[in-house]
Amino acid sequence: GTPHPPARPEITLPIRGRPLRDRYVLRLIAVDRLIHVLLLTAVAVVLFVVAGHKATLQTDFNRIVDALQAGGGAPVSRHGVLGKLRSIFKVTPAHLREAAGVVLAYGVLEAAEMVGLWFARRWAEYLTFLATVALVPFEVYEMSKAVSALKLVTLILNLAIVVYLLLAKRLFGLRGTQGLSSRTGIIP
Repeated sequence: GTPHPPARPEITLPIRGRPLRDRYVLRLIAVDRLIHVLLLTAVAVVLFVVAGHKATLQTDFNRIVDALQAGGGAPVSRHGVLGKLRSIFKVTPAHLREAAGVVLAYGVLEAAEMVGLWFARRWAEYLTFLATVALVPFEVYEMSKAVSALKLVTLILNLAIVVYLLLAKRLFGLRGTQGLSSRTGIIP
């Protein structure tokens, strides 16, 4: 040990105040992106499996639907879970694989956002802003067709993320850039 305290530059102080709040908010958004990555990966896997085993799965599906209807069930409509499943079987395996590839690519984008946000990288803030803003028109369109609690919560959450990144993180020079460290985007 040394008989005297270390010099000021040698001391690492814990972050406090606004930088600490920013870290928590960015990590909360990163957790949201983790959930997206898990869901998108699951959807991609299901699409790949259906594409690879379409004939067998369609035969099994038809047997189940026939058994349900023979047992006094109502005919399968275009709406509802069985109707949605039936519509998947109308899509070619090639299109299912393409859709799975797109879903997987979007999952990779979300994973990049997640990692970058977790480590408070400035590029991840911009990437998250752009990716989130790009989806807002689709969410608004979906809300115009049918409103649901999940769609509403998703839209509000994404708009909150966009506003937070624009204002609190001062993306694109909004609200000026005074006081921001050019490397981290955190006020010293």
